[in-house]
Amino acid sequence: MRDYIFAYGEYHTGKLHPASLEILTPLREIADKLQKRLILFMLVDDSERLKEVRELEKALCDEIWYLENRELKDFKDDLFGKVIVNLIKETNPYGVFFPATLQGMALAPRVAGELEVGLCAHVNSFEIEGETLYMLRPSYGDNIIAKLYSTTFPIMATLSLNAFPIRENTKKPELKKIKLKEPLNLVSKLRVRSIKPVKREPNKLAVAKVILAGGLGLKTKENFEKLKILAEILEAEIGVTRPLCYAGWAEEDHMIGVSGVTVRPKLYIGFGISGAIQHTIGMENSEFIIAVNIDKEAPLVKMSHVALIVDAEKLLDALLRQLKEGTN
Repeated sequence: MRDYIFAYGEYHTGKLHPASLEILTPLREIADKLQKRLILFMLVDDSERLKEVRELEKALCDEIWYLENRELKDFKDDLFGKVIVNLIKETNPYGVFFPATLQGMALAPRVAGELEVGLCAHVNSFEIEGETLYMLRPSYGDNIIAKLYSTTFPIMATLSLNAFPIRENTKKPELKKIKLKEPLNLVSKLRVRSIKPVKREPNKLAVAKVILAGGLGLKTKENFEKLKILAEILEAEIGVTRPLCYAGWAEEDHMIGVSGVTVRPKLYIGFGISGAIQHTIGMENSEFIIAVNIDKEAPLVKMSHVALIVDAEKLLDALLRQLKEGTN
């Protein structure tokens, strides 16, 4: 009957990855329209620790299933993949969806390959027409949005990070411990020798309230450095378009758009950004948009709430000068 829609819950060392809750938002709507039960499933080593994760109490799903085994303490994609494949074979779900985290992107193709089904990567939105579920994602160098559907079941996809807001359930979902009918030999070919934390502090672009974004209209790296100074003064996060990453001006984790981060700040200011769809699809839900550009016909200018038709470099110089004079 394919009564279930599965969402993978990424859980490690007592913490749930927020992307696991993000993907429940669109899947909840799909499950309701298609009259399926939405299940958040997790692989854990300690169920008592899992029960302490408060975010699960308001997870936007019908039930939370977990499989428990000591061997599931550290992520090993061959072992996790084996468990998920067997769970799918035993339950015959309508669809299985993963967040596009490093873990999700490691598991999804492995599972799809083992099941010999299709996989749609980096889905940004869904549409339902009749009984058909369409998945929308960037394609052809992010120049178009492709509308795809699966001819195999279960439907499988990874969902882009920060593409969906986290919404809370009005009731606490039921927490169920499940066991596979066929016992598995939970032996991995991988050995985790040590886990080292990331040294570099991750940016807060995805959750920033104020974002200053730069594009090629800044002209030089020196002007981009001025933008960073302004962001520091205003306590804002820096975002960029893809060309600035290619130019080596910024790290890719600062890129906004279909291949980067999706943002929803209260204030977004774009300096020298024309507004190609590759970028705007990642910031179009900003609460208030200001565009700084010499081209009044630029797409970002047209979609902004306020447009300043001025050279981005000159405005930056004027703002920094004014701010410095104000502090003296």
